[in-house]
Amino acid sequence: MTKTRLEAFSDGMFAIILTILVLELHVPELESSSFEAFRIAMLQLAPKFFAFLFSFFIIAIFWINHHAIIHHIHKVDTKLLWLNIGLLFFSSLFPFITAFIGDYMMNPFVVALYPLNMALSSVMINALWKYAYVDTDLAPNTLTDEEKRQHIKRDNMALVINLAAAALAFVWVPITLAQIVIMPFAFVVPELLAKKGK
Repeated sequence: MTKTRLEAFSDGMFAIILTILVLELHVPELESSSFEAFRIAMLQLAPKFFAFLFSFFIIAIFWINHHAIIHHIHKVDTKLLWLNIGLLFFSSLFPFITAFIGDYMMNPFVVALYPLNMALSSVMINALWKYAYVDTDLAPNTLTDEEKRQHIKRDNMALVINLAAAALAFVWVPITLAQIVIMPFAFVVPELLAKKGK
């Protein structure tokens, strides 16, 4: 498989994942044409809508990071393809888990699935990056040893936080929900500010 086919296949999969995600938002039934009926329906839909909104953002982050990794790769091999498939597999679970949480937002077993899947997705995309940029010559190896160490350290930190969030769901669910929402911003915003400062 060429790099172009890998990109096309992956982009298509991410597009399908986002499409399935929005299909979980079902049109509510209104008991009447009054504002009160509309308000009640919107309140009932709110958990699913916010779960959808957040998952859309999470999947977008994975897609952007995937694009950044693949963009500089100049050739692919079988292991890279399987690592990419692994990432797409765990990413494809987000619509199901999102719908599950939308229905059972205070169930610790259900909520714990989200950070656990984030952890597994992160493991796969980090393995994809490391294999292409550190372990092989599939991409230009222009990073310094310190930059590689910092990247791996940040990846390991994200993994630990996600696993801790999954465990904390069994202590108090709101802690995990808050951690799920905050963590992407804690990693994405500093990276964007660092790039802007260069």
